[in-house]
Amino acid sequence: MDNSKLDKIYTASGDAQMRDAYDDWADEYDADVTAQGYVTPKRVADALANFVNPAEQIVLDYGCGTGLSGVALKDAGFLHVDGTDLSQKMLDIAHRRAVYRKLHLVEPDETPDEALGLDLKTYPAICATGVISKGAAPPSLYQRLLSEMAPKARLAFSINDLSLADPDYAPLVKQSIDTGEAELLFEKHGPHLAQYENNAGSTVYVVEKVG
Repeated sequence: MDNSKLDKIYTASGDAQMRDAYDDWADEYDADVTAQGYVTPKRVADALANFVNPAEQIVLDYGCGTGLSGVALKDAGFLHVDGTDLSQKMLDIAHRRAVYRKLHLVEPDETPDEALGLDLKTYPAICATGVISKGAAPPSLYQRLLSEMAPKARLAFSINDLSLADPDYAPLVKQSIDTGEAELLFEKHGPHLAQYENNAGSTVYVVEKVG
């Protein structure tokens, strides 16, 4: 893989530029990240499955991309999965995987509820694989998702090493726990893009909204 594609993602600024970058990458995305040893979708899905009943609970795959995270959720036993992403080209690929009930396009500058046209409180579980990180969404998305979730709902997500070294991302989880907004259920560091030396690892978290 040409690492310049990943470098471009990690340096993109704003939702519109990010959308363009992912649209341009959509056709090669799966092959490229697989070649880099991308295992975060499985790690996040397996972690979430420890804290909800996969066969019964509906999960929202926020930032689903081409659907690699949806496949991982299906492999972990999840039967009812909706997805959303800001790239229509990636959603087109996700649709062909036939693992999602519904797919939604997120428009830049919309809140999660506005983007989906539904209430996030209807989801007892939300998955955000590789989303709350540099190269995807700003750190503010974590707080936005948490604030719009139902009490007792679970959020499973990852933060990559590049972002954990950034003071805007690094304290997110601790701050939400210290303020009593969330309870930490799971935290484990492991491989992310194992063959990409600039961002080889990530930490997977599962939190529960307090309320």
